[in-house]
Amino acid sequence: MGLLNVSAAQAQQPAPETLAGANDPLEVTLEHPSEHLIVSGFPGTAVDAELSVWQEYIPGIEDIDIPSSADDTRQPALFYDSGTDEEKPLLLVLHSWSINYLQNIDIPLGQFAEANDWVFIHPDFRGENDGRPESTASELVISDMEDALAYARENANIDESRIYLLGYSGGAMNALHFASRHPDDFAGVVAWVPVYDLVTWYQWNDERGEPYASEIAGACGGVPEEVSNAQEECAERSVSVHLSDVAGEVRVLIGHGIDDHTVPPEQALHAFNDLAAEEDTIPQDQINQLMEHREVPDALVERSNLNERSFPYFDEAGAEVLLYLQSGPAELILFDGEHDMLYRPGLEWLARQQRK
Repeated sequence: MGLLNVSAAQAQQPAPETLAGANDPLEVTLEHPSEHLIVSGFPGTAVDAELSVWQEYIPGIEDIDIPSSADDTRQPALFYDSGTDEEKPLLLVLHSWSINYLQNIDIPLGQFAEANDWVFIHPDFRGENDGRPESTASELVISDMEDALAYARENANIDESRIYLLGYSGGAMNALHFASRHPDDFAGVVAWVPVYDLVTWYQWNDERGEPYASEIAGACGGVPEEVSNAQEECAERSVSVHLSDVAGEVRVLIGHGIDDHTVPPEQALHAFNDLAAEEDTIPQDQINQLMEHREVPDALVERSNLNERSFPYFDEAGAEVLLYLQSGPAELILFDGEHDMLYRPGLEWLARQQRK
């Protein structure tokens, strides 16, 4: 997959109708100060986490801590607010599975918030998912995310109609969890390569000898075997048990690379199915075909709306859109890529959403 870095001045500003998004989207002009287009193109690794690097890129970023409403701890977060008087959108970004709130790959998202005078918060929510029971979509994690949102509301002048939530990988899992608990809070949610079902993702990783399997088992109290307490715990911590409850109530964009071998794209397809109207769901046999060949089946291609829209921010990042589906407020994009997040298309999509 190719990667193209361009300056903010060179970035296209497509008309709203060329983007995946809501009907009658907001018309906004945005700055994209980061030259980096895709997570795999950001310097370093996905688990680099240094406050000094954040401060280098965003001098006004604050390292704060938030009293937990669930226990006696104080949970750290990064926070940015310009302090201007007008109401501002809020961008709440959640770190991925194996690292904490200082995860450097999210810096371009904070740069975007600073450049466009948005409020930005990047909470820890019990840190990496390393097998501790308090991590991995526990009730403490949910509470920490709620506390971070409350902190931003209390400490900045937030436009309540433009609160946005974004996550990548394990962060996408928690973004979907948070949205399922509070669908009325968010104007838009972007989930890149989400972990959707912990039981099936455990099986995927166990078969491959990946450490994520032992981390899931540690958090859930054991191997999630059929008819076990650990399986029940893993199911309860899985978005797949909760998301269908808010189908049609929250605007969600799910993006996934078709060649992702860390979180298989079937996780995203099942998430879309649980948000979609029954007539818009993807049949299981087509999901099986896609997973077997890592190609979009012809029957699914025929349903795709690719000819009706263009995707310039995917194109400039060398991540061709292979499938686009929409059902009510739920949208799905499969792109030519692996376990990646594209910075600009998610931000552009969010900026054009507004809760009524």
